[in-house]
Amino acid sequence: MNRPASLAIGIVLLLCVPSLLAQHGGGGGHRRGTPGTGTSGTSDASLTDFNHALAVQATPDQASRFLSLAKSTEAARKQAQDLFRLAAKADEPAEFSRHVASLKDAVEEVQSGNRSFVKSFSKSQKSGLKELTKRLDKADSEIAKQKKALDQRLGLPQGDDEGVASLADKMEKALAEFQAQQLSLANEMGIQAPAQ
Repeated sequence: MNRPASLAIGIVLLLCVPSLLAQHGGGGGHRRGTPGTGTSGTSDASLTDFNHALAVQATPDQASRFLSLAKSTEAARKQAQDLFRLAAKADEPAEFSRHVASLKDAVEEVQSGNRSFVKSFSKSQKSGLKELTKRLDKADSEIAKQKKALDQRLGLPQGDDEGVASLADKMEKALAEFQAQQLSLANEMGIQAPAQ
């Protein structure tokens, strides 16, 4: 090989080495994502978001449980709305008590389903969803408070339909807040929530 050809090949190789090193993470001792490169903030945040989404991703079983829970919550809200309308009409006491008992059963089903759903979380889901589950627990506590008020109301003499209407309205609002927290949790877990 003649000298000019060797020199040309050498120059080409020298020009290619930095790009080859960069492709393999070499780069002459420079670390990726160091300050000043312009890409570290975006790629690090994207990677963090991706890792979080992966850690809290719902399993198919959890998604199925959630959809069942969402239906139960919607049914309980409807029961509370029906009780509110019934109390406003002041129908007969036996019918009234039956609706209150039905609402309580629906609420217990929601609370039980919620406990089961949250218990199914993996360790990484518990960690990544801590704030959302706290809000869900707070909404659940409000439902429990309203359920207790309904229980106390059942022990009183009939005739206070306005009081029951108020309790039914408060229960519906508590269930609505609970439902909103459920949907936030489902969204974070990548569960496609049913249309309301």
